[in-house]
Amino acid sequence: MSSPLISAYLISVGILLMAAAHAAILARGSGHARVNWSFAAICVGFAGFQFCNALQYSAPDHARALAAHLWVNFFSVLVIPPIALAAAALDPKKRSRQPFVWLMGFVLLVIGYNFFMPYGYRFYALDPDKLLTLPWGENIRMIQGQANLVYRATRLVSLIVMVYTLGVTFSLMRMKDRLSSTLIWIGLAIMLVTLALSSMSDSGVISVPYLGGFGFVFLAGSFSLVVRKEMRVRELQEKRIARALAKEVQGRRLADARADQILHHDALTGLPNRAGFILCLENMIAQHSPETKIAVLLFDIDRLGALKGTHGLATSDELLLQVSQRLRGRIRDSDVLARSRSDGFALIASQIKTASGVGVFCEKLRGTLTEAVAVEGQHFKLSASIGLAIYPDDATNAGELLSAAELALHEAKNAGVSQIRSFHPALKENFRQRIGLESALREALDRKQFFLCYQPQVSASTGRTLGMEALIRWQHPELGLVSPLHFIPLAEANGLIGHIGAWVIDTACAQLAAWRQAGHADLRMAVNLSATQLLDPYLEDTLLGAIAGHGLVPADLELEITESVLIQDPEQTVARFNALRQLGLRLSIDDFGTGYSSLSYLRVLPVQAFKLDRSFVEGLGKDETSLEICASAIRLAQNLNLDIIAEGVETQAQAEWLRALGCPIFQGYLFARPLVAEAATEHLAQERAGGPGAAGELLLPGFGPAPLLP
Repeated sequence: MSSPLISAYLISVGILLMAAAHAAILARGSGHARVNWSFAAICVGFAGFQFCNALQYSAPDHARALAAHLWVNFFSVLVIPPIALAAAALDPKKRSRQPFVWLMGFVLLVIGYNFFMPYGYRFYALDPDKLLTLPWGENIRMIQGQANLVYRATRLVSLIVMVYTLGVTFSLMRMKDRLSSTLIWIGLAIMLVTLALSSMSDSGVISVPYLGGFGFVFLAGSFSLVVRKEMRVRELQEKRIARALAKEVQGRRLADARADQILHHDALTGLPNRAGFILCLENMIAQHSPETKIAVLLFDIDRLGALKGTHGLATSDELLLQVSQRLRGRIRDSDVLARSRSDGFALIASQIKTASGVGVFCEKLRGTLTEAVAVEGQHFKLSASIGLAIYPDDATNAGELLSAAELALHEAKNAGVSQIRSFHPALKENFRQRIGLESALREALDRKQFFLCYQPQVSASTGRTLGMEALIRWQHPELGLVSPLHFIPLAEANGLIGHIGAWVIDTACAQLAAWRQAGHADLRMAVNLSATQLLDPYLEDTLLGAIAGHGLVPADLELEITESVLIQDPEQTVARFNALRQLGLRLSIDDFGTGYSSLSYLRVLPVQAFKLDRSFVEGLGKDETSLEICASAIRLAQNLNLDIIAEGVETQAQAEWLRALGCPIFQGYLFARPLVAEAATEHLAQERAGGPGAAGELLLPGFGPAPLLP
């Protein structure tokens, strides 16, 4: 005999289990995991409820129907906690956990009571066994009776849970949550209706089978639709996310490439910058073959700073760009060219087998750089200073190798233009000493370690002192007397020359004022100026302040500028000379004849004197060339109505030659070595009294006494 109702129950079991599986699948990747797991538990509970109903209604006798009924009771109570938990998981308001603990305790008590009592938790007495004949002729075995208090309490708790669930569902609908669809609303309504029908059937008011499970089947089916929709939406979201991630990854790669270009490449030439150069060097060292060497060459274009000042930054940039393109065309594919320096480039030459190969490579590069570069119709002849270091001979890692090349370049630049220097161990020690000396130099002025010596400039005809040249000396507490040839370039390089020069000018003016008060009214003071001082915009204020502060006039002070200073910035030098001359200061060219354009400068510079370099004086009586140079220089001074001072006069024979040639002023050891202030004062006093020209006991240690005038 066919049983449509039993079949419907069993079909609903399959639907509910399928819904449970869907909910479990969704729970693994959803943001509503607790809701989905709870719904899966509810589906399993109702599947058991429906299955046991099928067993009860198809039981062959009353005893078996009652046994199945006890399990119907079990599953009907078991679904209450997961329904409450699902609603709580969706509730936007945070609830206390205590009511749910009480609910679980109540359900456990009811389940225990259900299996303890002979008729379960619903009835305390049963109506006579009867079969219910459905409209289509199917007979099912009904269990009805008198409801007890536990059953009524359970129904009340179920109603409270359903009302709470309806409230949460309503709030979710207002929030437009995806899980709160109209279908779910309908399913909840059906469940409420079937719950009411079940209560009426239990009490005997009507005779209908339990239909609550079918109501939940509708709800589960609705949920399955929501699940499928959710999964389709999630699939679309995953695709959108995958596309967005792919786009983001591509964008990140492009951004990383741009960042790498910015961080590791020079914007002007496109070559690796210093950071990129170091990375390339580290990679090459990591892949280095013991049979070969790696050479690092640093080269700076000589006088590029002056070119920037005279022709502009755009011209210098175009020049650097052309040089970089030329160099890239001359190096090997295995080499790496970089612009790691503002005025030059760096090169990594790999796979070098011999030291001679490195030398040939350097000469090739220098030849490339000396080729003229055309920029905006102008042709520039360049030169470069090159520093070289070799791995593994000079260093064991990239940082040390680069430092070694820097030291070599520093030595090359100090040696002059277009020089090549290789690293050697002594360079590091020399540089360390230089750093120590520079640090001590910064403190020397405050600690009053500088002092001035004065060397007389005497009349060739009378032997009387006409002026004094102030010469700075540094008495270091540990190194002793430090030569100006060592510390003056350091002072110029680190910016201290301005302060030191101002101290020299003030001290020299103070000493001249003291000698004037002692009666030496016609004495002049000569002070040397460096290139940095000459271009100092505050030089005039420094000079006039010192002169006025010590009661002197500008004509009392003579400024000596070496001829090599003049060629660094000719236009500005001439302008500054004219400004100083207008103040009334005397100007003199030192070391005349050793520079490049002596005669042309004499034509445009407002000088009153120049000094004949000691190298020409030393050759007098030894070679005809020195004699002719001295004679020509003296005649030039006479024709231009300039004073000329012969430096380095050390022998009587040299003095006689110069007198014969007509040189009016001498300076040198023949007359006096540089004297400390006290010795120079006594020298002047004895000269005025007609005595010997110096006080030997007041000379610096190692200087020795000054010889007497002839």
